[in-house]
Amino acid sequence: MKIGIIGGGMSGLIAARDLQSAGHTVEIIEKSRSVGGRLATRRMNDGQADHGAVYFTVRSDELKQEVKEWQAAGVVKEWFADPYPRYVGSNGMNKIGKYLAEGLDVRLNEKIETIAAKEGGIMLTGSEQLHYDAVIITAPIPQAAALLEGSPLNLTQEDQKLKEYIFEPAFVGLIELNENIQVGEYGLLDQDLPEGILKIVNNGEKGISNNPILSIYMTGEWSEKWFDREEAAMEEVVRLSVEQLGDLSIASKQLKRWRYAQAKQVFNAPYYQLEQHPVWLCGDAFLDPDDPSGHTRVESAYISGKKVAEQIIRFAQS
Repeated sequence: MKIGIIGGGMSGLIAARDLQSAGHTVEIIEKSRSVGGRLATRRMNDGQADHGAVYFTVRSDELKQEVKEWQAAGVVKEWFADPYPRYVGSNGMNKIGKYLAEGLDVRLNEKIETIAAKEGGIMLTGSEQLHYDAVIITAPIPQAAALLEGSPLNLTQEDQKLKEYIFEPAFVGLIELNENIQVGEYGLLDQDLPEGILKIVNNGEKGISNNPILSIYMTGEWSEKWFDREEAAMEEVVRLSVEQLGDLSIASKQLKRWRYAQAKQVFNAPYYQLEQHPVWLCGDAFLDPDDPSGHTRVESAYISGKKVAEQIIRFAQS
């Protein structure tokens, strides 16, 4: 089969790799200029900073084995263990996405506007029309639901329930310093912080930047409140950071907004298929019912991508 995957984050990349290995033709359509999704790293002068996933942990046997291969390839490393390992990209989290995309057909800077049923398959329309036997949508559920609602598809009542899922936004302030400062024991603070701050990371101490660059992650509630006031929000991020860390010698600063960062409620299955079309949804908010964590994370995206690929392989064989 020829399969189109909307979104080049962890779920999409893992599904693409498994489907391609099973002999299918796969294309990833990514609206950004790079793959990785929330495996995101940004350059700042001579340094860089992660501003999506800070690290990832491993519970499943499948990911444990894969991480060993990533470590052997120099793609990931253990940051610290307390009590279990936190893994990071050896040179930034987005390097994981780029590594996983090797050998895959990826269309960058391509936004899909509509999805339609076409001659037993699916047609995606963006800058051009793309035809597939099946499609996977890995965008956050609210974005996926909006795309489906605006498309000429027959959606059932069950399909339409997807629009009920709500995600919190997230602001991440990136603050480049002239002088290094100690942030926690390992470069991470995630407890006893001023109201509004979720965690603080020093990317220099994390081992991915030559320059000390702080990633200040704000809570969903705070980010919702400040979402449409970017300039004022950046100043407030600085103020709260100084309140926690003391005076900062700031060289530069940037603000990153994630509109759909964390699901307020998860989907209790690793994927969802539209009832009348060969279209599947997956992603970090699609959790296996026996998932021990109960929240979205890098590993849940990985598992969701694996599971949806398994299902489509069975679908192709039926």
